[in-house]
Amino acid sequence: RYTSNTRATNQPTSTTKKPRRRVASVSQRRAANIRERRRMFNLNEAFDKLRKKVPTFAYEKRLSRIETLRLAITYIAFMDELLGIESSSPKAEYIPREYYLPN
Repeated sequence: RYTSNTRATNQPTSTTKKPRRRVASVSQRRAANIRERRRMFNLNEAFDKLRKKVPTFAYEKRLSRIETLRLAITYIAFMDELLGIESSSPKAEYIPREYYLPN
């Protein structure tokens, strides 16, 4: 004899398990935090070195990371053109000053 099932077929059953998220121990988390802090320190140090290499005006505030990268791209393209160097990479277009400098 046919009986209808009262439960919907697309409802999760009690046997369906969610994948458990791995919980890091306190020491693992602390070690990961130290690695991340060191990574960010090195990245910030590299951006500071790059900021010193690209020309800016003394009265301008410190450039953000994206502003620094955009200015460096423009500066390199300008120097390539000035020196007459043909780059094998796609030609970098000059970015208007307003695009990479803060208001």
